[in-house]
Amino acid sequence: MAALGKRKAEKSPTPSSEEEEEEAGNGNEVTSGSEELDSDESTDPEDELNTSSDSEHSSQPSQEIVDVDFEYFDPKPNDFHGIKALLRTYLDDETWDISGFTDLILAQTTVGTVVKADEDESPIALLTALNIGRYQKCSCMVEIHKYLRVKSAHKVESALLEDFWGKYAREVALLISERLVNAPLELAPPLYQGLFEEILWATEDEPTQELRESFKIKHYLYLTKVFEEVTEEKSRDKEQRKKQKEESEATGQLIYIKPEDEILHELSSWSFTFPVTGDGAAANQTKGLQQLRLVMAVDAKHEEKFQAELKKLIE
Repeated sequence: MAALGKRKAEKSPTPSSEEEEEEAGNGNEVTSGSEELDSDESTDPEDELNTSSDSEHSSQPSQEIVDVDFEYFDPKPNDFHGIKALLRTYLDDETWDISGFTDLILAQTTVGTVVKADEDESPIALLTALNIGRYQKCSCMVEIHKYLRVKSAHKVESALLEDFWGKYAREVALLISERLVNAPLELAPPLYQGLFEEILWATEDEPTQELRESFKIKHYLYLTKVFEEVTEEKSRDKEQRKKQKEESEATGQLIYIKPEDEILHELSSWSFTFPVTGDGAAANQTKGLQQLRLVMAVDAKHEEKFQAELKKLIE
């Protein structure tokens, strides 16, 4: 992977006019400006407002804002626990082979990137793509398929999903994009450009024809998190809320946790949503909002358009 790591460093783009990028080790060092990194635990907006209004009366010191340099790296074995932490809510509260899934990501040395503040730190972001046909017999992928099959039951997209895990599986990659909630958006363009370049290189550089073919991706299947606005009328009746959850249809305005997901959604050929359930729903519930899962299919032919729109979003 050393050669690919060097090529990634040489070809990585300039994220924005507010960042400085320079080659560093196996990846690029990106100055994000004055960005704070929080944990991915949700914070009540009302608490933030109260904290702000009372700040002049507080004896606590003001919160310090620091500059953080980010670097892009190929995933390595010592990233296991950090990547696993990023993926811990990937299937909500399901019990599944998350360790095996993390191992697949680490084993795919030619495609995939993690972002860290330092090589020895835990990853704050992950972007990779796993060919479904190549890995579909692995226990973790079997469990992901089962999870999505259950969630898509009675939806018109159910048959399309099964095609992705069946006759088109060799042409479909599961896109995995996870990062801390307020990691800067400026990290996204280099991540995606690096991913698409690595996939292209893999179609030429992999040692066997079978592996080269597995990276000739025509479609991406993407599972992500969004919020849906809940109107007062919609949230008033408990039985009605339960029925709406069972129907698993988003009827309100979607709020995208990762802004680039809105671009992907607009480019998607099909998609569906379903509500988060279990303890994960309570932990991520915000007043007036319901957390949903969004599943979408995006054709690989839209990669350039997506990157152009993402660049505009940053600017």
